Amino acid sequence: MLTGSEFSLIDYDEGRPRQRAYLGHKAWCGVCQSAGAIIARAGIPDSLRGYDERLGAFEAVDGDVVLCNCEHRPRVMACYGCSVAYIDEADDSTLDSYSVDESSATYDQQVVVSVPHASAFGYPYLIEMTDGRTACGRVDSSGHLPRVYTDDEDAYSIHWGEEALSHEGWTHAE
Repeated sequence: MLTGSEFSLIDYDEGRPRQRAYLGHKAWCGVCQSAGAIIARAGIPDSLRGYDERLGAFEAVDGDVVLCNCEHRPRVMACYGCSVAYIDEADDSTLDSYSVDESSATYDQQVVVSVPHASAFGYPYLIEMTDGRTACGRVDSSGHLPRVYTDDEDAYSIHWGEEALSHEGWTHAE
């Protein structure tokens, strides 16, 4: 990458920060020895890309393309990227005791349950936010818990199984 964001840096294991790449930034192609702009071709919607308001640009991701002089344009390989999981589908069917104005929330998170060699489908959970709100239910077939919306960076607790069922905030999901 030849140009990157001076505002958004990625730390990596050698301790030297690297600039994050955004669509439109220039990258170098070692095959044809030319530079070209990075364009969106990874096959994901913009809603799954990070967005930098200062730059007015979406983040470049693994699989985007460099417009160099090659006949077959090379794809971006995100070798210094940070690990982020964006989930573009919200299944609110498991959400009963939790209500917040999502449009005013600054932060949102969604836990995806992954159990090696097993399924968590139907397992009871209760999410307890620091402000006292709770969300409870059973893990859906895709492992998604409901999104948690907050106005600031906040921790929350997830109670599982019998602990969730016996919690005073448990209201339903049978």
